Amino acid sequence: MTPFGRVYKWLLVMLLVGLFFIGSLKAWEYAITKVAQAKKWNITTLVYHRFGDERYPSTNTSVADFEAQLTWLKENDYQSLTVSEAHSKRDKQAGKFICITVDDGYRSFMENGLPVLKKLGMKATLFVNTESIGWGDYLTWDEIKSLQKQGVEIGNHSHNHSHFVNKEEADRSIYFESDLKLSEELFDKYLGQKPLVYAYPFGEFSQEMIEVLNQRHYKLAFAQFSGVWNETTNRKSIPRFPMSGKVSMEKFKSRVRMKPFKLKDQSQIPILVNTTDDEIGLVLEYNQDTYSGPVNCFINGRLYKDLKKENGALWIKYNTGNSRRRSIVTLTTQNNNGEWCWFTQLIINPLIDE
Repeated sequence: MTPFGRVYKWLLVMLLVGLFFIGSLKAWEYAITKVAQAKKWNITTLVYHRFGDERYPSTNTSVADFEAQLTWLKENDYQSLTVSEAHSKRDKQAGKFICITVDDGYRSFMENGLPVLKKLGMKATLFVNTESIGWGDYLTWDEIKSLQKQGVEIGNHSHNHSHFVNKEEADRSIYFESDLKLSEELFDKYLGQKPLVYAYPFGEFSQEMIEVLNQRHYKLAFAQFSGVWNETTNRKSIPRFPMSGKVSMEKFKSRVRMKPFKLKDQSQIPILVNTTDDEIGLVLEYNQDTYSGPVNCFINGRLYKDLKKENGALWIKYNTGNSRRRSIVTLTTQNNNGEWCWFTQLIINPLIDE
């Protein structure tokens, strides 16, 4: 073989090796992309309180509305999970999942809500505050134990349902842990075990409370502000869409279909303020490549017209005033698939009584 032939053969080999290497990189890139996509998931979580109890319209859901909602979920192939099942499920992205949660432990859940769940083959997690058990409209321990045997997951909703953030920061964790221990003792006494999932009373909490839950090995903790549980969600700050009161079917469907608006800081821990005068400034950042739609901002349900946007950063200024304990900043937009996405930031002013 001539020197030219040897060089030509060497170049051909190098070209083939290069093409193989490039092809391998593309294959690896494709595989990594698929793995990353597989890890993305979202589960809508709903929160209810009373069922078929018209004495309390703001916290009640009519039996007819509840059945219509669950029927729609069933007809649209949503599978319900308890919150612990959702937490442990490995393939969260492989299906349409919903978590139904119920707070406070009113007897109307057992009498009016549970029959609908059973009829449609749905599951639920019931969060109970232990001090109220057996009072008036509340379930008894025997009834709660019966619900547990029927497949209802029981979660902790504190002992005395306090406004824990009203306590001074230095004392808050001590007071919260004391309440937590008392509730755990009662759960262990009457149910034989303590729950490892928690729902914050009034949806109010702080970083100190999260640290106590972590120390006591709780897996999940749920808020009451709206949003979608996803792979980036802080497990001790999981949002839930409120379903109490009169909720139209269109609103129900839109909430269930909602996707998460993932900001770069996904902690969603409430901001605590101790003033009625000063202006609060928020800077929230997001990935503009993922969300193509315009960003809308609402504060306590009203459109906020002074939102400033620049290079994926959003600037919000807000004065809490002296009449509102909890303020809700909501951001909505559309992702590149045209789906609506939601994010909420809760602001709490403990100086204002409920």
